[in-house]
Amino acid sequence: MSQNQIPAENNQGFNLASAKEAPRGTVLLMEKQESHDQFHRDGPSELTVLLRLTTVITLVNRGHTAESWFGENVTVITTTTINDKILSKLEWVDEHQLVREFKPDFHIPCDYPVYKEDNPALRRTHVRNNLHGMIWMSQKLYGSDIKILPLIKGETPQERHLCYQVFKHLGINYGVFYGTQYFTANIGFNTLLEDLRTIVSEAPDLRIMLIGLQSPRLLEHLPPNVVAAAGQRWIDEVQLRKVPRSESQRLYKRMARDIDSALGRGQMPILAWSNEAGVSA
Repeated sequence: MSQNQIPAENNQGFNLASAKEAPRGTVLLMEKQESHDQFHRDGPSELTVLLRLTTVITLVNRGHTAESWFGENVTVITTTTINDKILSKLEWVDEHQLVREFKPDFHIPCDYPVYKEDNPALRRTHVRNNLHGMIWMSQKLYGSDIKILPLIKGETPQERHLCYQVFKHLGINYGVFYGTQYFTANIGFNTLLEDLRTIVSEAPDLRIMLIGLQSPRLLEHLPPNVVAAAGQRWIDEVQLRKVPRSESQRLYKRMARDIDSALGRGQMPILAWSNEAGVSA
């Protein structure tokens, strides 16, 4: 992405979330299910939830907004990290319309698949497309209360540098890393840990929300830049559908406390201390 393709004013006319206001701690990936609905209705007042855009479509089609469904005390994040076949048919304008109608607090926009096995030219194109979409969406949402959380994309340092270049220019200091595939594709935690350490070394001032991992035992090994953990581990942890709702709420509070304690306990990679080209806060 060339310099003349990047907007000129930092955060002027762009609804971009800063690290100070962006989500922290435990984030619950929820679906449109009766048990999920009951849990958040019974739940603690300071709940943060993540919804795939496919779930948003269902709720919007039934006339709901984030506030009408979750109430005013729940922080709602929507995301385009969805099935690739569905994602390929989603136009930016349709995504924008859905988000405008649903009115979440935060939105993770315009995802494009970037896989190690893909042709490098295709990966680079998809990283660029994601960045252009993120910029476009943040401009289109300017003036609303919906703040954009950008994705950190790229399999190589050169590909990720495209993200860092745009992030630094726009003053972005918080990004989202999608880590679900490390477990669904049997890549494993050790590779995820290595990749996150590399990203932190490349962009030491960037704060990160990780999607796909909520095990406190593993989270405590991640770099302290990882400040939020989103996923569906909570369903098993609170024994949803298996115990009384009051017991689920007690178990959730314990889980959230454990996740919050685990985040920020890992070591900063040594290379991060010498990286002077990090993303500016």
